[in-house]
Amino acid sequence: MSFVGALIICCQMGFMPRAVSSEMPVRSILHARAKGESLIQAKDPNASTIIPRIVHQSWKNVDKIPARFHPWMRSWVHFHPSWTYVFWTDEDNLQLFESRYPQYLHIAKAVQKVALADMARYALLHSVGGLYIDADFECLQPFDSLHQENKLFLSTEPFAHSVLLEDTNSAALCNALMASAPGHPFWLRVLDNIKEKFDRDEDLGDPVSLTGPRIVKQTYQNSTPEEEADVVVFPSEYFYPDIARWNAESLEAKCRERDDDAAKEACEWLQKFPNGEYTSNTHAVHHWQCTWCRGDNSDEFGSLSDIFESPPMRPNITTTGVSFTMYW
Repeated sequence: MSFVGALIICCQMGFMPRAVSSEMPVRSILHARAKGESLIQAKDPNASTIIPRIVHQSWKNVDKIPARFHPWMRSWVHFHPSWTYVFWTDEDNLQLFESRYPQYLHIAKAVQKVALADMARYALLHSVGGLYIDADFECLQPFDSLHQENKLFLSTEPFAHSVLLEDTNSAALCNALMASAPGHPFWLRVLDNIKEKFDRDEDLGDPVSLTGPRIVKQTYQNSTPEEEADVVVFPSEYFYPDIARWNAESLEAKCRERDDDAAKEACEWLQKFPNGEYTSNTHAVHHWQCTWCRGDNSDEFGSLSDIFESPPMRPNITTTGVSFTMYW
């Protein structure tokens, strides 16, 4: 990837009726999937974009990144050679709130590091814009068209997760891959909802609910039609074509235990697509490492310089904005 110099800018499977339930309204983009149509039209990759061509990834530090993540992280450089790649650490995440979002700083200092990482992705997308992706995500094709056509996009994760693990009939919104133009008010609504929960001591021990996917879904569900008019929710085949394989036995057990319609639908999908539902629309795949919930059992680690030949960008955060400079 060509790392641009200093820059100042601040999972529904194939079953579409579930994605457009009254509990989880989404834009008509989902209906095209039901008709088997492609949702993305090929465009000039050099054309201007609404969402900045910036990739954001984050890890605890720059010195000890699990080796299995390295090829996945490099894949974003491979498919986006002219984009800016920015790497954030836990220290950067906290600095973002100290300098740019002090109204949430008391939360950022108090929560677990995984929750801080959740909060930081919302803040950096509001401040800088671009594409945020977890380090265990692998890119399969360029995102240029997605950035040219949308102001903010999210995605559902596999319907089997929602039904069999979350015990709900509506699609779960995952926060491991999200993108937007800078300044989008959706992210402040997410952070405000986190603050409301934190200040009333709600879900403090549950980062999934307090700062993670559930708060994103709650914010989206509670948005007015005007507020969510430019928020696009892609079906899971785009970024989450496969389940968390380490949860496969739990999913299979649920299939044996339940006989309701939603479970039958989810379990039929698991049987039909044992290796995931990869289509021409699949832009990336999440490898569901969940190091914060399962522990990090890696035997091998490497530094940021072991992953990339060209230096990625690091954020320099001040009260007036965010600038990027090279790591080395």
